[in-house]
Amino acid sequence: MSERVICVRSVSKSFDDGRIVALDGMDLDVAEGEFVAIVGPSGCGKSTLLHLIAALDEPDDGSIEVAGHELASGHDLTHYRARHVGMIFQLHNLLPTLTAEENVQVPMLELGLSRRERRFRAKQLLSAVGLSGREHSRPPELSGGERQRVAIARALANEPPILLADEPTGSLDSEAGQRVLELLEELRRTRGLSLLLVTHDTDIARRADRIVRMLDGRAAPTVRELEPGRTPTRAVA
Repeated sequence: MSERVICVRSVSKSFDDGRIVALDGMDLDVAEGEFVAIVGPSGCGKSTLLHLIAALDEPDDGSIEVAGHELASGHDLTHYRARHVGMIFQLHNLLPTLTAEENVQVPMLELGLSRRERRFRAKQLLSAVGLSGREHSRPPELSGGERQRVAIARALANEPPILLADEPTGSLDSEAGQRVLELLEELRRTRGLSLLLVTHDTDIARRADRIVRMLDGRAAPTVRELEPGRTPTRAVA
């Protein structure tokens, strides 16, 4: 059995002084190398869950442990964010005045790499996502699919073992979305990544090893397991 890399226990999170409950006793386990799709209606807490796992926000209650790190309030999580998780947002969140290469280098600043090392790694990553020759293009000069590929390269900049993707194809047309999904699956196989992906698209969700359905801020009791006879593709780290 693969080692568990994400463990979420009884996590709650609310906003607007408690009037908006995003998560209400959420539990979740993700194994090393597993591809898990999170689905559910708008407002059920899917994106909030990813933000908490990425340590972009803190839970009100409960515990989250990722790659051996307890994401507790008061802990310095700078190293965790820099090393252990890569986050892909629906709208890419690239800096418009920076080139593709410079955007990919941004997370590397936490590692203290030299400029030469950062440039070399960024070029390698952009090549891996099919953007050789576009290193000096800025986001407004790129298509939606290309911008999302830059965002994927940025998420992989520090070689994290866990990739979190929040509706990564939601703003793309079907063809560009398909290419981005295929890229994520390929990167997962070749790099041995654990992939936790939020989506509204049932076709995308069916490609995961497991689907977790959320409702009213927690995992619904019905979880689609791996189909009989289907073996998940996992790379050996």
